[in-house]
Amino acid sequence: MNARRVARKMRQGIRDALAIAGALVVFIACAPLENKEARVEPNTFIAAPTSPPAPLLHGEGSIATPMHETPRAEIIGAREVTLELPAALPQPREQNATLTAFDFLRDYFSNRTYPRILEGKAWDNSSVNVAQLQEARGGVTYWDFWSEFENWDSPFFMWQRDDGVWNPYTTDRIARADGQTANAYVLLDRAGPGVMDKIWFTQNAIWMPQISAQVKHAQEQDELIEWGELSKLGNFRIEVDDRVVFDAPIKDWFSGKALGLTPELMNALTWRHKQFGSNGSLVPVLYQRRLRVLLHSGVYKPKWFMATGIRLPATTRVQSFAGKNDLPIAEMTRLARNVLQPETYNASLDHARAYALRAEPGVPAVIRASGAGTIDALAFRIAKKFDARQLRLKISYGADIGMDLPFVAFFSEHDALSLHRSAPLGVVETQDEYIFYSNYPMPFQNGITLEIAANEKPVGIAARVAASRETANAQLRVLYRAKEKLEVYGPDYRVELPGDGKLVGLVLVTDEQEYDKIPKIFVRANEEDPVRRAWTMGYLEGNLSLRDGAGNARMYGGHEDWADGGFYFNRGYTSPPGGSNRPFGGILRYKDGKDGYATVFRYFNDASAFRFQNGLQMFFGHGTWGNNFPVKYGATVYYYAERK
Repeated sequence: MNARRVARKMRQGIRDALAIAGALVVFIACAPLENKEARVEPNTFIAAPTSPPAPLLHGEGSIATPMHETPRAEIIGAREVTLELPAALPQPREQNATLTAFDFLRDYFSNRTYPRILEGKAWDNSSVNVAQLQEARGGVTYWDFWSEFENWDSPFFMWQRDDGVWNPYTTDRIARADGQTANAYVLLDRAGPGVMDKIWFTQNAIWMPQISAQVKHAQEQDELIEWGELSKLGNFRIEVDDRVVFDAPIKDWFSGKALGLTPELMNALTWRHKQFGSNGSLVPVLYQRRLRVLLHSGVYKPKWFMATGIRLPATTRVQSFAGKNDLPIAEMTRLARNVLQPETYNASLDHARAYALRAEPGVPAVIRASGAGTIDALAFRIAKKFDARQLRLKISYGADIGMDLPFVAFFSEHDALSLHRSAPLGVVETQDEYIFYSNYPMPFQNGITLEIAANEKPVGIAARVAASRETANAQLRVLYRAKEKLEVYGPDYRVELPGDGKLVGLVLVTDEQEYDKIPKIFVRANEEDPVRRAWTMGYLEGNLSLRDGAGNARMYGGHEDWADGGFYFNRGYTSPPGGSNRPFGGILRYKDGKDGYATVFRYFNDASAFRFQNGLQMFFGHGTWGNNFPVKYGATVYYYAERK
């Protein structure tokens, strides 16, 4: 109950806190977010819009027919093209007998290995309230944190072992490098072989009244705004195979300093509270026998955190993490352009070819290839005078349809064109064009057909396609679910995938929360129940549970958690307003208030991608307590289906 009282005070004081924050933030500039922040500029990330994206322009425009080496997007060209695959198979890349850290980042940096399906059992350690998880419809996840008054070994917060048994969190007395001993919080203790692919923390924020009231100096304020007081957690300690491989101030890890990351790699692999509402890292930590991660010698006990990873088959050999020399920094920096400017990846491939296409009502633009191979990358340029929202994309493998959905939904979101520069998929703009790109490899075994259909008016499309004869035993597929209205206290929003494969991308579109229709529950006259009450946008506190037919599972305690952001991605509290998306995920649209909405997205690389067998069930909560929000949900799910 102490935790709940603290949480209630936090929420009741939000408005006052924002006023306090406004008074305190005198050392930073808080300019309003403008549409120009979504323009393509070198080495920048696209900020999450805080208002609906501008509508696409309509208009006929002139229709030209000349072909150029690089066709202009306004050209109306061929209705169908056939890809000519290279004459020879590429040289196969040698597979390492021993897995290295870079093997788990290769798809992220080179886009080559997304179709690879890695065997292993997913695990996660986080601050999910297990006690409330047992309540009908998942209880409420807002209370999923340890307050200052909650014991670290509380029975309400536990982690699940590989055998399914729930364990409480523990502390351990450790020897420090200076010869002293310290009490340490054990965040995870996992048996190997395996890999931790990600860890992030969210601690404090300027809008918390009890935190902002303690700020006395500009330096303290800067720390709170930039890092959310991460440094007060003390030292971050990693033990691999019973050997201490890192033990230093926690900021050294999440700034990239500990691993000697270049500025490019810091942007690609790490992030901080000011940018994303959390402090996180995607640097893989491999272990052969055992991995322990601890915090010690700090002022605070950690609140919200999440670490995810994979337990690999027992016969797997890995190069256990030993420190900064584990990563090929120079090679990764060279490849970082694929992550930070992913729209240029297609043009960097020698085998990419340009085509001018036209899509007309009833006559789609078609791209075909026969036999076996892979479409390595796609890019479509469409002039702004055309309405891309009227287009539909269908991709078939042989006679089997792999995806059929609105064109903008594949690259962005359901019915809006939200610009974002993400590693495998995105939409960016130039002065007069939109560029839609996909770097997800599309292996095919018996031919592939891409169709772009126009519903209303002809559209000119400049396509650039890179294809090779390399293939894999998997196919990229997309499940598209249009938005549907959910009931107050209704079941979780549920999405199912068939067969075996791995989940590599997820976009959740939400709208029409109808806040005033949420029932209020009172503990006594004029006193609303602090546990079961609602607040605007509170449905984002709903859990996401992944479960397959072979006993594998993963739990995310909030919809910002599975995208690795915290505090709703720090929207509106810092400069830049709305924070900034990362190459792997973020928020495409967000608006607070009773008429608010949000679109959350995440693209998963090798280690974070969820391997599923015998089907995958995804359960999305939609409320602060028992699914109490009558909101609309829709989803676009990207996955590689394993071929039998």
